[in-house]
Amino acid sequence: MAELVVAANLAGSVASRNAPKLWDYLVQNRKLRAELKHDISYIRSESLMISAAIQQDGDRPPWSSNPVHKVWITMVRDLAYDIEDCIDRFTHRVTLKPDVSWIVKKFHRMKTRSARNKFAAAIRRLRKKSEDASKLRTSYSTSEYGGGSSTLESETPSDDTDTSVAAVGMDVPHDELMELIRETPQGQQPMELKVISLVGFGGIGKTLLTKHVYNTTESEYKARAWVCAAEKGSRDVLKEILWQLGMHSTISSSSGSAGNPCRLSNNMLCASLRECLGTKRFLIVIDDMRRDFWVDIKDAFPVVPGVNSRVIVTTATQTIAIKSSCRDGHVYIMRTLAEQHSKQLFFEKASLVYPPTVRDTELSSEVIRKCDGLPLALITTARLLHGDHRRRQWADLGNNLGSHLETHHMLANMKRVLVRSYTNLSKQDIKICLLYLGIYPSGRPIRRGSLIRRWSAEGFITAEPKRSALEVAVASFNELVDKSIIQPIDASGNGSAEVKTCKPHSIMLEFILHRSMSENFVTLLYDKDPPPGSKIRWISLQHKTDARSKMDPKDLSLVRSLTIFGEAHNSMLDFSKYKLIRVLDLEECDEHLGDKHLKEICSNMSLLRYLSLRGATRVTVIPKQIKKLQLLETLDLRGTSIEILTIEVMELPYLIHLFGKFKLQQDVGSRRMSKLQTWLSERSKLETLAGFVVDNNSQGFTQIMEHMKHLTKVKIWCEFTAHDSSNSRHLSKSIKGFIQSGTDLNKAHSLSLNTNDEWCPDLLDFSLEKDYSYYLSSLKLQGNTICSQLPLFVTMLGGLTKLCLSFLGDHKLSGNILDALSRVRGLEYLKLIATQLDKLGIRQGHALRSLRHLCVVAEVATELEIQEGALPRLEFLRLLCKDINGFSRTIQSLPRLKEVALPDAVSDETKQEWKGAKKNHPRRPKLLFVETKPMGSESAAEIIPAETTTDTTVEEVDVEREPAAAATDTTLSVTTLPNVTTKETGTNEKRACCRS
Repeated sequence: MAELVVAANLAGSVASRNAPKLWDYLVQNRKLRAELKHDISYIRSESLMISAAIQQDGDRPPWSSNPVHKVWITMVRDLAYDIEDCIDRFTHRVTLKPDVSWIVKKFHRMKTRSARNKFAAAIRRLRKKSEDASKLRTSYSTSEYGGGSSTLESETPSDDTDTSVAAVGMDVPHDELMELIRETPQGQQPMELKVISLVGFGGIGKTLLTKHVYNTTESEYKARAWVCAAEKGSRDVLKEILWQLGMHSTISSSSGSAGNPCRLSNNMLCASLRECLGTKRFLIVIDDMRRDFWVDIKDAFPVVPGVNSRVIVTTATQTIAIKSSCRDGHVYIMRTLAEQHSKQLFFEKASLVYPPTVRDTELSSEVIRKCDGLPLALITTARLLHGDHRRRQWADLGNNLGSHLETHHMLANMKRVLVRSYTNLSKQDIKICLLYLGIYPSGRPIRRGSLIRRWSAEGFITAEPKRSALEVAVASFNELVDKSIIQPIDASGNGSAEVKTCKPHSIMLEFILHRSMSENFVTLLYDKDPPPGSKIRWISLQHKTDARSKMDPKDLSLVRSLTIFGEAHNSMLDFSKYKLIRVLDLEECDEHLGDKHLKEICSNMSLLRYLSLRGATRVTVIPKQIKKLQLLETLDLRGTSIEILTIEVMELPYLIHLFGKFKLQQDVGSRRMSKLQTWLSERSKLETLAGFVVDNNSQGFTQIMEHMKHLTKVKIWCEFTAHDSSNSRHLSKSIKGFIQSGTDLNKAHSLSLNTNDEWCPDLLDFSLEKDYSYYLSSLKLQGNTICSQLPLFVTMLGGLTKLCLSFLGDHKLSGNILDALSRVRGLEYLKLIATQLDKLGIRQGHALRSLRHLCVVAEVATELEIQEGALPRLEFLRLLCKDINGFSRTIQSLPRLKEVALPDAVSDETKQEWKGAKKNHPRRPKLLFVETKPMGSESAAEIIPAETTTDTTVEEVDVEREPAAAATDTTLSVTTLPNVTTKETGTNEKRACCRS
């Protein structure tokens, strides 16, 4: 069924966006519309009906095993692609700007007669193809959808594996969960009622761990119940709990009957359960909660003074976990197994010797890597290979795990988890976005910002009546994170609602990649050439062997997206052959790219919407042909040698995001500049400008910045070689104008300013109008002297939520900064970086009551004091200072603390001190030790949490004892003064799921 669900979603997605796209194009071409009226109406109606039919069937269609309908879905998908290709192929050839004279229109019509005739012929062919597909479906279907029944949910889904797994890698999580259940903070009375939520991807062992704890505590509770929520609603869960507690009469009356139609309401069931539990000490487990109904059942569990009852909820959805444990509870984030435990579990289930031989280690390495520490994946794959020592069989499973998931019955439990994760997504567009992740190599960090921009450029995301395309894309990404399908791998405790980097679980990637390739949605090139005549549309080159793969130029004509992770054959870099391409990401093809390639791209790819040449150091100049990229939305030139930005780039009508480090070209006359300013004011869509350089000789950007009405994110480098009050005033005016333009809460602005030693003190010496609220949500100031005295305007930013101050000179960081921030009442994220930390005291009067994340980075620290009640909402504390002896007492005044990060270089005595403070804290925060290394000034510039963060490595070790073997490394982004490598204390298993 899974393959048909994927095919249907792909077909429905393309068909749904074709109808309005085709109609909008023809509205602008009245004559052509008249000539093709009946053909266009038919295709438009057919596209809408196809999309509606597929969406109506949903994710569990009755035709799941109907081969006739499967063939029809494939035909519909290909037809939808052909329609979209036809529109794209001719649109740019026959479309004319609306504000031209009638003479130009007449000449254009004569010039494009041949193209319009070809378009008309293509439309008629597509109508004929659509009619044929409809007739074939009618002829060969015995009913509307045919027979067949879905077996996806025929078996009761479970996160459970078997009890023997508990002996492998589960002892530390078991101890941690038992501590949460039994804990009584030092000097306090027993907690009355506590809700503990376990959250993580399916198959990670939530049910198994909970069951082991449930059995261990059998004698400690007078009332106990275990309910599998799965597809149940609130009433069914309440009834099941009552039944297990012996309230059979209540259950019978709640169901009603012919003679007694009365059914107990949800409130009545809650009252019955509350009365049943009374003053008993109880333990209730609600396993596999998929629907968000905690608010409907929470009143069923009585709060009795001195009786520390517990409710445990397991779920794959973070919002459900957070809501369930929002009051006096705890969210426990499940972790995948470390490499050591993954190997042990795998070899035990495969009936092989552990520790393994060198040969067995080589045979199993790829399979174990793709299981990614998920117990269910390890067990199912090991049982498939049970007793089989054939090298070819092991290699085949490692290389084709996605295919085996589709076909082999012994992997059915794992497949069920993966299919359910996919089908339970709320919208068809989000499922397509998930399939798109197949273009990325396994285990590779994916930057959130670039992924969202690519989704938009591909056309997967469309704006809604009250939400922009960007907002819809962000919501889609957040849902994938919320469902635990993709894992955030940012710096731990980012403290921000925004994840910066992520990756899908390797086993999930294998599943979606196989389905995407089977449905011709994604094409991966290995060391063999693709079959001739292949209709390839999305290409990803992921391995070094891909450099040997060459393509027939004819096969490149339909390509919509090309992503290269490394080297590529010269045939792939012939950019004159890509006629329909929308997304071109050559970020890791830097050694093979030069100015001639960029010129070829600009000359031939008129439909391009996303272009990244990030890191291509041999690219030095932007050609004038870039003006042909009239549909370009994102241009990423970071890391290239391009220093001068031409006017043609600024005049691209659909450009939204521009990345690099530029100066505006100098030879712009006053008349040309005036025209540019007018054009920017009336037509520019630019939102991100990150960023531009201002020095003594270059002030072009300061003249045009105020004319960009849609700017929301700006990054500026001030590189003055001497005090220049004139340029400083122009820049100051532009910055002030940008801040004061942010009066819309839904379009909050972000500003990053980097200065050198020669900056003018008057640059930020301005105030804001007091009658307005300015929504500059993020401010990053960096420089040796810029932060020594907080600029006045910062204290006037009522909407500021993120602030990073970095001064790396000889200045001391002191409490004066906090005094100045007393008026910024909405601040949630504060990062302070300095060489020396003087006495820093945070008092109640500092008004930092909204702060959730505090990060202090300093070479030398003197004293840190946080008064009781000063930071009531702080969740993440990062103290990256060399000497923090005696600082541990500060966390006792932080009631909501979830995580603490400290330097790994501190003494063992200091580590023990902090471990003790952690145990005495009511919330038992996670404790991280960060290895720091000095770095140069150039690297030090990248200190602000941003999309381009420093990749580092995380290891997690037990807080109580050293691990028996090194834990598995995974990628972690940390942006601080030093380069860092992080070790987590509190477990010996690598992090696999995001924080709560």
